[in-house]
Amino acid sequence: MSSAFAPRGTQLMRSPDGTSYTKIAEVIKIDLSGMKADLADVTNMDSTSSFREFLPTLLDAGECKADCNFINADTIQNDIEADFTAQTLLYWRVQLPNTRGKYEFQAYVSGIDPSFEVPKQATRAVTLKITGPRTWTPSV
Repeated sequence: MSSAFAPRGTQLMRSPDGTSYTKIAEVIKIDLSGMKADLADVTNMDSTSSFREFLPTLLDAGECKADCNFINADTIQNDIEADFTAQTLLYWRVQLPNTRGKYEFQAYVSGIDPSFEVPKQATRAVTLKITGPRTWTPSV
């Protein structure tokens, strides 16, 4: 039997201090971009082959992008707009359903993209630029 799961019930949560998290209302989709490592090319005249040599330097934990139904009466969605303007560093959590695990990180709101299309619901896309490490805690 497969261990695959439907992500229904996954939550994006925000916290000012990393202790008490509040769920963002009506999230439709969450994308965590891939983490990457910067590599410096250290190939030199003493290199013993024709292959380039690299040295890992800095790590980048990427971004978190979330699409939400636009809920203008939701305090937390409105707080995210203020977080963007104030450039507030916050704690964030992506909690998978049924205690499957969680991602935690600190991030700035780096983008807010409202969308109003006639045949669809109004949405608000939020981009979080992760600063520092992104930690994964699997369920036990």
